[in-house]
Amino acid sequence: MEQLLATLKEISARDFIPLFGVAPVERFENSPPGHHPKDFLKTARSVVVIGMPIMKGILGYPEMLKGSPFIPESDRPEYLQGYFYTSTTYGILNDHLGNVALKLAFSLEEAGYQTVYFYPTYGPTYKRYRDMLPDVAGIFSLRHAAVRAGLGEFGLNNIVLNPVYGSRVRYNCLITEAELPPTPLLPKKVCLGASCAACVEHCGAQAITVGNPELKITEPDETEIWLDPVSRTNKILCTKKRIESFCYGRCIMVCPAGER
Repeated sequence: MEQLLATLKEISARDFIPLFGVAPVERFENSPPGHHPKDFLKTARSVVVIGMPIMKGILGYPEMLKGSPFIPESDRPEYLQGYFYTSTTYGILNDHLGNVALKLAFSLEEAGYQTVYFYPTYGPTYKRYRDMLPDVAGIFSLRHAAVRAGLGEFGLNNIVLNPVYGSRVRYNCLITEAELPPTPLLPKKVCLGASCAACVEHCGAQAITVGNPELKITEPDETEIWLDPVSRTNKILCTKKRIESFCYGRCIMVCPAGER
C-alpha cells in the first residue's frame, strides 16, 4: 500500500496539487445517514482528499479595474464577481480537481480497488441539485473529509482552515476500498477563534452564527481542534446578499489563518 500511496501522491504532485491526505473510514463513524463513505461504496476503507489553493491575488477582485475605460463602474462589481471571481476560484479549480480525482480513481481501479470519485461542490453540475435541496451543500461533505484527512480544521467561517493556505483552498475527494496508510489528524489549531472573528464581523449578510445546535455547541471550546463545524452559515441568506452587495468570498478574504 505504501507504493500505491506514493503513486497517488506523485500523480497529484504532477498536476500541481499541493495538498493530499487520507482518512480511514473509521474517522467517519458518527456521520449522519447518507454522509458516510460506505453509503457510496459498501467496501470502502479509505477517503483520499486533495486540495488546491485559491490564488491570493484573485481575492483582491473587488478593487480591480477601478477607472477602467471599457467597463462602466455600475457594471464592474457584477462583472468581477459573477465572471472573474466565480470562474477563477470555482469553475477552473473545480474542473482541475475533478480531472485529478478521475486520474486517481482510475489508478486505484487499475490496481484492483473499486473507487468512487466526485466533482467539487458548487460547480454548475450542482445547480439543479441545489435548487432541489437548498439546505444540502453537496452529496458528500468535502469539508468533513478534508478535516478527517488531516488537512485542516473547521473555522468560525464554517470553512476548512489549512495550516499553510488558511481558508483559501478548494477540495475534492474519492472513496476507495484500498486500505491506504492514513494521514495524522491536524496536531494544532489553525483558527484564531473569538480573538479574531473577522469572518463573522465582516460578513455582509450576517449569515454566520457561532454555535452548532445539532452538536449542542453554544460556545466553541477554543482549546480543541474543531473536527466538526462550530458555526452555522445561512446559505440562502449568503447567496441572496452576495448577489445584492457583491460580497462573495469576503469570509475567505478577511481570514488571516495560514502561513502563505
